[in-house]
Amino acid sequence: MASISIILPVYNAIKYLHQSVSSVLKQDFIDFEFLIIDDCSTDGSWEYLLSLKDERIGLFRNEQNKGLFFNLNFLIKKANTPIIKLWSQDDILYHNCFNEVVNFHKQHTEIGFSYTGRDYIDASGKLLNISKPDDTPEIISKELHAHIAFFTGSIAGNIANVAISKVALEKVGLFNEEMKISGDFEMWVRMAKYYPVGFIREPLVQLRNHSEQLSGQEKYYTYHLKEDLQVYEILLGYVSEQQKKQGRLLLRNYKLLFHYTLMIKALLKGKRDVAWEFCTRLHRFDNIFVLTVYFIKNRLFKAGKAYVSKY
Repeated sequence: MASISIILPVYNAIKYLHQSVSSVLKQDFIDFEFLIIDDCSTDGSWEYLLSLKDERIGLFRNEQNKGLFFNLNFLIKKANTPIIKLWSQDDILYHNCFNEVVNFHKQHTEIGFSYTGRDYIDASGKLLNISKPDDTPEIISKELHAHIAFFTGSIAGNIANVAISKVALEKVGLFNEEMKISGDFEMWVRMAKYYPVGFIREPLVQLRNHSEQLSGQEKYYTYHLKEDLQVYEILLGYVSEQQKKQGRLLLRNYKLLFHYTLMIKALLKGKRDVAWEFCTRLHRFDNIFVLTVYFIKNRLFKAGKAYVSKY
């Protein structure tokens, strides 16, 4: 049996797919299975995948488009290894990624999932200087994970730098297929209730920033808000009372403020129906008047800071 399964959902990815797949097949660590599902691509991606000749590859194809989290679940069910590495159609692995991930999981059998350091590249593959130092510990407790989640959202930031323990998946269940954007965030929150999270500080992947990414498209912003709030309800349901209070303060200063800003931008663009949906959802979760105060305070602070730095 292989040591690790690599699972890759594909949809109309021909522009970057060859680099993504090649970075898997050229790993130093060769004891893996590579499971790929095509979600009804129409751009030649399926034909490219059919041309691959490697006995470690297992290919599947949907008869109709199913979406990311259905495809991840489908491949997870097909996986035959104790570690499942999620992968992405437009990113690139460093050659030592699988070796580092497998060794880390062998050393830390208590974790539910791990995520790695990452570098960023642009659409053309040029390395971007936007990575920041990260002093997060190697093993992250339930309490620390909750704090990070309240502050930034998904701890991993991307599925492409995550590997999951199959034992943990068997306990908490699969991804929520009803979600379009935040299904990974929801999974990490559910899993962190029962298992610590592992962090491999070394950058092992190159994540590509480009305009075609699903989460960055404006039409999905309301899904992002709706689903993030569902995830925070789960998180607030199992943390301590003290952490609930701290968490709500963090949310008001960061994540909810981000969504409030999107609401204002929608309003200024004349998209009143979108702004109203943001408003009603935010008010159901918190208090829109309180959030307005936090928004104004944040704007005044930034304006004051800019004035001081000017002089």
